[in-house]
Amino acid sequence: MSSNKKGGDERFLRVQKDPRFWEMPERERKIDKRFQSMFHDKRFTEKYTVNKRGRPINQTSTEDLKHFYNVSSSEDEDDDEEGVKSKKKKEVKEELVKVEIEVKVEKEVKVEIEVKEELVKVEIEVKVEKEVKVKVEKEVKESKDVKAEGPPSERGVRVIEEDELVRYTAAEKTFAVRKGLPVYLLAASICQGVEEQIPHLTAAYVHPDTFLARSLEQHAWKFDRVTGEALVVVHIGTDDVASGLSPAAIVGQMEALIDRIQHGHAEPLYVAVCSILPRLVDNQRTMGTVRDTNRRFHELCRRKKDTIHLPTGKLFLHHRQIIQNYFTGDGVHLNVEGKKVLFNYLKTFLWHFCKHS
Repeated sequence: MSSNKKGGDERFLRVQKDPRFWEMPERERKIDKRFQSMFHDKRFTEKYTVNKRGRPINQTSTEDLKHFYNVSSSEDEDDDEEGVKSKKKKEVKEELVKVEIEVKVEKEVKVEIEVKEELVKVEIEVKVEKEVKVKVEKEVKESKDVKAEGPPSERGVRVIEEDELVRYTAAEKTFAVRKGLPVYLLAASICQGVEEQIPHLTAAYVHPDTFLARSLEQHAWKFDRVTGEALVVVHIGTDDVASGLSPAAIVGQMEALIDRIQHGHAEPLYVAVCSILPRLVDNQRTMGTVRDTNRRFHELCRRKKDTIHLPTGKLFLHHRQIIQNYFTGDGVHLNVEGKKVLFNYLKTFLWHFCKHS
């Protein structure tokens, strides 16, 4: 027998003597939790003193079962499955939180952008308003300087003789205006039909349901075409009171409208502001607004150049009570008699101011 064969036999014999050679299972089988009691219940446990070869040993049947069955594999699978589910839930939750944060940040950024855009818009409007105001003041100053120096005769400007002027004094102000100068009317629906009563008006712009702000935006440009000295009578504000605006806001919008009408005119463009008429539908609050606004109109016209206040509201009060016979049944509009009172007052004013018959 060769030496290689002899060495192989000796190794085989040594392996055979090892008890683990006979006791190692060919395959471990997995077992789930339902049969775990067989590993610790005494009814399934038997103690061995010798093995199947007759050799003395000290072990139990439980140890043999552990060689043949994989106890932990089933439990591990359940634990692994639960771990995977828990991990997925955690990932989904983290993703939802991430999405919520991104949406919240996006909303905040959007709001911030909108606020910045609004601020920029307001700044631009304020800047434009300041530029217009500076320009108007500059033009008014230049107009005053030219008027003080007197127009040079070589430029062909006609000097108005004294007998062609009408001097009108009201509220500590004296106006020296040309006889028969053009007269324009800018009014709300309360002056509908005025052309029939005052036919010598150059133009009557009557806009029903108009407000001061709307007239400033949509109607004031019409006076840009006026050349030379002229008079503009403004009768707007009743709807502004009904809308709930404060007296300060109404007077502020009236001043802006006057500045826009007079803007860019070298020669005087006079503005006559009529009082806001009280109405039968007015309550205590709106009546107070009307009184306060008309008082402020008077102060506004007293301090502004080429501007006069016409207290038309007093025509419709008797002992501080509204005269009902001047209004239609709705208590809002003037009837024929009420319009006649208003238009006759305007005709009288025009006669005294610039000798219009």
